[in-house]
Amino acid sequence: MKTKKQYAKDLLNFLNSAPTAFQATDALSAMLDASGAARLDEGAAWQIEKGKTYYFTKEGTQCAAFRITGDPRETGFRIGAAHQDSPGFRIKTVPSKVECGIERLTLESYGGLILHGWLDRPLALAGRVFVKDENGEAKPVNVNLKKPLIILPSAAIHVVRDVNENGKFNVQTDLLPFFAQNSDGKPKFLSFLAKYLKVPEKDILSFELAPYDAEDGCFVGADDEFISVARLDDAAMSHDMMAGFIEGEENCAISDIAVAFDHEEIGSNSNRGAKSNTILQIIDRICEKLGYSAEDKYRALAKTIVFSADMAHATHPSYQNKHEMALPIYLNGGPVLKLAYTQSYATSPRGTAFFKLLCEKNGIPYQIFNNRSDARGGGTIGPGISADYGVMTVDIGNPMLSMHAVRELGGTDDSYYMTKLYSAFFRG
Repeated sequence: MKTKKQYAKDLLNFLNSAPTAFQATDALSAMLDASGAARLDEGAAWQIEKGKTYYFTKEGTQCAAFRITGDPRETGFRIGAAHQDSPGFRIKTVPSKVECGIERLTLESYGGLILHGWLDRPLALAGRVFVKDENGEAKPVNVNLKKPLIILPSAAIHVVRDVNENGKFNVQTDLLPFFAQNSDGKPKFLSFLAKYLKVPEKDILSFELAPYDAEDGCFVGADDEFISVARLDDAAMSHDMMAGFIEGEENCAISDIAVAFDHEEIGSNSNRGAKSNTILQIIDRICEKLGYSAEDKYRALAKTIVFSADMAHATHPSYQNKHEMALPIYLNGGPVLKLAYTQSYATSPRGTAFFKLLCEKNGIPYQIFNNRSDARGGGTIGPGISADYGVMTVDIGNPMLSMHAVRELGGTDDSYYMTKLYSAFFRG
């Protein structure tokens, strides 16, 4: 039987291998392959059977899995939803320029990131590149240049005297990471990338590349009680959800769907985001294969429950006045149930009761989160899913600090608790 720390090691290994949603999708696919799931092609006719697990991916950054057990008209579906994009940077279309003998990469920000932590830290690069293949067709190649490749040096305090009082950064002019010394003024980044890919530079058609912390995640604390790693928010929830989906296959009594989406940090408006048709098409295709009528589908949806997982704010001891101290949230305290009457979180009183009973029946500790009444909190994909499909949705997440920083801090035990929660949820 795996220990809590082994679950945390599995999560660290996943996050260390998945610096972008492209690598995360590869890693989730490998987990599903190892469990015996069959891969489907979204554009092909599906031949699916009850009792088997299936999955498919979309454009390299969305992974969706499902299985049919029992009669969804009577039991509904259990749906897990999370996202695997994270705030950071992306390399721009013209990727570099040379000034003062230094070639620097040009960046645009992605999502609401904390900027200052990216400075003075060796960074690697990962993502996807499309190249022209031998037949003249576009071929996607996932890349991970896992080495200290670029760096954003800060200005000395002697140059910017008020950096500690008024440290602000302009991404266009200030945050251009050093790539190489360059004496002839001709940018060389694309030729470097082409050499890595072993293709002519002219055959690079497009790319989506993101810098990331070159140092792997690790355990922290006197007793290794914390984990420090990039992309806890929200790739950790995609991992734990899918791990629970795989564990929940044994003795499963209900039909399950698990989807790791992209683009939540920028609004989910894409064919891979939570506003896409992925959940709907899985349900429609299952219902069509089962010979269901439209009424049968709506009967199933009426009984469907969604667990939407996005990381939650732990209470920071240095900033207690920013938290609802009537409900402090602790690292290693178990999954967090998110509640807001504004419906920024989708959890209803019925959903709250369902969540509490599921945790109690399975011995899983849990915590409850409220925002302060004088502060606006974040949002999740939960309310949109609830509204689009008319289904009961519960917003949950694991506790963390440093959300949206280049490295984030979580509790060692919490991956175990979340995986066990999803496993119980998916078993029905």
